[in-house]
Amino acid sequence: MSTYYWEKRQRSQNIPITSIRCLVEALTTSSIQLTNVPVEVHNLIHAEQSYAEALAAYEQSSLTSLDDVKTMQANIEALIAANETLHEALITAENKLPETLNFKNNGVSYTAKRAAGSYRITWTEEVQTYNGRETGQTRGGEDSRAFVNQLCRSYETAQTRHNNERSRLQKAMAELNSELPTALDQAIRVRTAWERAEEAKRVKNLVNERKDHVLSKGQAMGFTSRVSEMEVEGEQEIIISMERFVSPSSSKGKKGGSRFGFNRR
Repeated sequence: MSTYYWEKRQRSQNIPITSIRCLVEALTTSSIQLTNVPVEVHNLIHAEQSYAEALAAYEQSSLTSLDDVKTMQANIEALIAANETLHEALITAENKLPETLNFKNNGVSYTAKRAAGSYRITWTEEVQTYNGRETGQTRGGEDSRAFVNQLCRSYETAQTRHNNERSRLQKAMAELNSELPTALDQAIRVRTAWERAEEAKRVKNLVNERKDHVLSKGQAMGFTSRVSEMEVEGEQEIIISMERFVSPSSSKGKKGGSRFGFNRR
């Protein structure tokens, strides 16, 4: 007789956090709290706040009078100093990424562990089975999935904001039509160039670790694999094709396959 059962299963979700600065930004704009704050991240939070205040003061500057020019000069010097502090804090924090991140959201605690180039959240939920196969019905785990989605959305928003920061500053400098921002432009360029290079390196490492993780799991399950790369709509995509030969005792061996793919951004 066929029967429905509920079985406990562990589920996990990888969160591709490749920038501690964007993580800090995501946490400050959401209800998520990081409870195990390393001193390096704590210093980064303060440096980010000081930079944001100095940036706001600079953007509100004008050149309508001599006093305004003096104020702007002071604001530029303050922003350059804040930028240098932020740069140093970023380097220190990125070089000492914690192995685990402990979050608290709506009274519930979560732990994310570094794995395969990202941070992984694991939780338990129940899945419905019929004749040993999952029916697609689940119960439990809703809060964990909602937490992961919220963190991912906040992180992506932070990435967009930081990506727009450079162009926004360039526009403000051009409108001022002054030589005053030259030193500031150079200082910002050095930091943003470093951030972009570091981000590209971390994303590359993430892609390679994900690829190795998929290949390793496939090999452990008896699959042979083939890796290919192609460009899809301007983005490089890695395709991992897997196949496994099954030999039933009553028939000739037949081939089964599986295909995995992810974008390399």
